[in-house]
Amino acid sequence: MKSKREYKTLDRMVYFSIIEKIKTGELKPNEHLTEERLSKELNVSRSPIRKAITALVSEGILDYRTYSGVVVRDSMIDAAKYAQLLEVIEVFIDATIQKMKKNQVDVDINALRNYISSMDRSSYLQNMEDYIFNQHQFFFRILKHDPNPFYYENVKRVFFTINNFSMETVVKQGSEDRRDETIKKFTKIAEAFEQKEYDLANERIQDMFGEFALSAFR
Repeated sequence: MKSKREYKTLDRMVYFSIIEKIKTGELKPNEHLTEERLSKELNVSRSPIRKAITALVSEGILDYRTYSGVVVRDSMIDAAKYAQLLEVIEVFIDATIQKMKKNQVDVDINALRNYISSMDRSSYLQNMEDYIFNQHQFFFRILKHDPNPFYYENVKRVFFTINNFSMETVVKQGSEDRRDETIKKFTKIAEAFEQKEYDLANERIQDMFGEFALSAFR
C-alpha cells in the first residue's frame, strides 16, 4: 500500500501531466475528458485523476458542463489575453495599495529587497524560472498586507495561468540589460513604499505592467 506522501506526489504528477497535455495540444479546447480515459493514458487509478480534475476545474483550466461532463477550456494565452490578465492583477494590487494608504501600513521593505536581490542573482545566472518566481513573490508580498486573502488567492491563480499557458512569444524577459532595468524599477517601487509614497509606488507598478503588456506585442 502506498503512503500518503506517495499518493500526494502521484496527485501532483497527474495534475501537471494533464496541464502538459493541454500545453502541447494533445488535449484540445472543448475536448471531452473522462476519468477512465486519463486513467489508461497515465497508467494510474481514478482517485488521483479525480483530484486533479477537481483542482483544474476550480482553477478554470477545465470546465464542468451539464450533460457533457468535463471539457478542456481554451487556456492558451496570446498577447491580448496576457494584457487582460495583467489588468486583472493591477486591479487587485491597486485596491490593496489604496487600503495600505488609508491605514498607513508599514511595508515589509526587507522582504521586498530580498526578492529584488534574488531577481538580480537569478538574472545573472540566467535562471529565468527563478527570476520570474521572485517577481511574483514581490507582488504577493504587497498583497499580503491586505488581511483579505481573496486578492492574494486570485492573483496567485492568474500568475499560475500565465506561467503555465502563455505562448512562448508572450512573456518576454529580454536581454540581461533589459532585466537590469526592470530590477531597477522594482527597486524604485520598494523605495516609494519605504517612504510611504503609496500613490507613487502604485503608479510605478502600473507603468511596469503596461511595459510588460506592450512587450508581448513586439
